Amino acid sequence: MRGKFVEATPRELRDRSLWSRIRAKWFVRDLVLVSVIALLAFAVLTQAFWFLAVRELDERILVEIPEGASVKRIAGILEEIGLVRDPGKFVLAARILGQTQSLQAGTYEFGLEYSELEVLLALKYGAVVGRHLTIPEGYRASQIAALLEGTLDIDPAEFMDLVHDPELMAELGVSAPSLEGFLHPDTYRFRIGTTAREAIVMLVGESRRVFDHRRRARADSIGMSVLEVLTLASIVESEAMIDRERPRIAAVYHNRLEHGWRLEADPTVRYALGNYRRKLYYGDLDVDSPYNTYRKSGLPPGPICSPGVASIDAVLNPLRGTQDFFFVSNGDGTHTFSRTFDEHIKARNRTTRVQEQPADVEFPLDTAGGG
Repeated sequence: MRGKFVEATPRELRDRSLWSRIRAKWFVRDLVLVSVIALLAFAVLTQAFWFLAVRELDERILVEIPEGASVKRIAGILEEIGLVRDPGKFVLAARILGQTQSLQAGTYEFGLEYSELEVLLALKYGAVVGRHLTIPEGYRASQIAALLEGTLDIDPAEFMDLVHDPELMAELGVSAPSLEGFLHPDTYRFRIGTTAREAIVMLVGESRRVFDHRRRARADSIGMSVLEVLTLASIVESEAMIDRERPRIAAVYHNRLEHGWRLEADPTVRYALGNYRRKLYYGDLDVDSPYNTYRKSGLPPGPICSPGVASIDAVLNPLRGTQDFFFVSNGDGTHTFSRTFDEHIKARNRTTRVQEQPADVEFPLDTAGGG
């Protein structure tokens, strides 16, 4: 069936015309809104690309950000040395990212390529310029002082004075003759300008972190204080060259302590003498010092070096069931362990070369750990 043609009424025509005008206005409005948004997005992206753009420097730049500096002052400092082109934009970016109160003081190093966002993030996270330094296991405080002098220009005399400073020890919660042994060996990142006091606080803090609740509980279970564990661990550290022998060396010293024997540890005599030479002579055993374990019973007053984690754990967990009381160096980093003095003498004779010496020359002490 054919449809009939229906003519629109004047009212309907007016409604259609009105609707067309409304749609046109909406289109214009939407077009303007989209254009504004696009322009804003373009502006934001332009500024973002500016903030993210990598810039190049002819040389690395050091900048010092003082304590308490506002973000505006920081932006001004960065502009003066050429790291920021527009301090106002830098401040705005810091505000947008919510970092106006989190920028940290310190000495920073930038270049040869960087972006202003990297500068802002470096200040946020306190990525101050520094130097990496590894303190080996078994180093004495005087050796650590020498390392810090060479790397950070810290006065070794000032460092050693602080190592023996009772007030600093009390502040750090260390009850010992000195901070010897509490300067934990590890790899550290020191900021430029680190003081002797700050370095010591960092090293002692790491020692406290290592000697955590678990290790303290273990020390309590074997009847030893933190100081005693570190003291014996420092001797083990000085004797052992191979990790697998550390628990057995620790067991020898535990056995001697439990049976009331003197430790007779060569490294403690070297520490008492202060010269740390490799060979000891029988005459050296007469040195009058509380660290001379050939003449004094029990543990020395404190550590003789900074023990590593392996030596600390060896003291806390010595080899079980061993009845060894002696050991002698084989000359290759290993040791021969013995239960009796007779066995020890035989082992020593096997591992040392007997040479005739003039009557007025002392024989070197070639035994270790209770010779």
